[in-house]
Amino acid sequence: MTADVRATPPESTGISRAQFPSLILGIIGLVACAIGWLMNAQEFYRAWLPSFIFWFEIGAGALAILMLQYVTGGEWGLMIRRPLGAAARTMPLLAVFFVPVVIGLPKIYVWADKAVVERDHLLQMKSQWLNAPGFTIRAAMYFALWILWAWRLRALSLKFYEDRAPETELKRRKWSAAGLVMIVLTLTFASIDWVMSLEPKWYSSMFGISFTIGCGLAAFAYVTFLLTQLVRTKAMAEILKPSHLRDLGNLMLAFVMLWAYTAFSQFLLIWYANIKEETPYYLKRQYGTWGFIAIVLIVFHFFLPFFMLLMRHIKDRPKTIAIVTALLIAMRYIEIYWLIAPAHQGIHFRFSWMSLAALVGMGGIWFWFLVQQLKGQTIIPIHETWVDEAIREGRLKVNG
Repeated sequence: MTADVRATPPESTGISRAQFPSLILGIIGLVACAIGWLMNAQEFYRAWLPSFIFWFEIGAGALAILMLQYVTGGEWGLMIRRPLGAAARTMPLLAVFFVPVVIGLPKIYVWADKAVVERDHLLQMKSQWLNAPGFTIRAAMYFALWILWAWRLRALSLKFYEDRAPETELKRRKWSAAGLVMIVLTLTFASIDWVMSLEPKWYSSMFGISFTIGCGLAAFAYVTFLLTQLVRTKAMAEILKPSHLRDLGNLMLAFVMLWAYTAFSQFLLIWYANIKEETPYYLKRQYGTWGFIAIVLIVFHFFLPFFMLLMRHIKDRPKTIAIVTALLIAMRYIEIYWLIAPAHQGIHFRFSWMSLAALVGMGGIWFWFLVQQLKGQTIIPIHETWVDEAIREGRLKVNG
């Protein structure tokens, strides 16, 4: 069966038709960001960070889930291996998007303002870690590791396609196993540097793992949503089965529960301890518009997706699971904004048009780059030894 699949020209999903509109949308968004920077540089930098973290979460989460799939195996990863790999290989682009964060450090992070640090003894004590050179060097190390693993896994997959050698598969598993340790550690430190240090007097031992789980959830939701948009194509009609979507829905359910568990545990521990350095973090986020957003997150980031993903008929149908994934993607951005913006705005909610421009600009370029990574390869990894049993029939390829 595998030989037949490889010998027959695969159908096209037509996903590349969305590339050009995405590129144009991205360029318009980035041009608007440039105008915003000229008008108000501080507002631009502060609007840029939440949008960067949102798209970064999908790329980093995709790399983590891809390595988890290589280690564990299983048919659940059949439909998402290639989209996950393509999303993981957007890391070089995400590194470029990180440059404005480095340039705007003093306007984003209070610990990067020397005048403020000179007046605050606690910030002076933390300056051994929270300083601009250290922040930049660590970020470069994080991106170097993520890019290395993403492209090494790609190289090993191409090699396995050629030789089908067990030692190549074993090497890919070893790289993935080591990579899981690497990405949990690097995402933890990145979350501390990029997000938690926005309020440097606040700290939480749960924040890193909660951030990492959020990355995995964002990646699962995004690639599942992508699949639901391809199901109507001729290429996908005979391949994507309800069981595939059900497996992905079950895994999303697990990540939704993990996210809720870590988020609530962090809140409970901080509220119970009642330490003056910790409680202001939640105090400013529970009143006014921020408090309303917190309720929205509880309802639409946990309760509603949780109950919807418990229902088999919702997980089995592309239209209904697409609604769940779209909801989770939206909630991921809202939570990121809820985590970041109050550090600058305090209790007063404000959503700048630059935030929307940054979200659309980065997203348009990022999606264009994602499709570029998918071009010229089959969505289904037909060279894997277990692919025949999983798909039974059908071919799929991404091209124009």
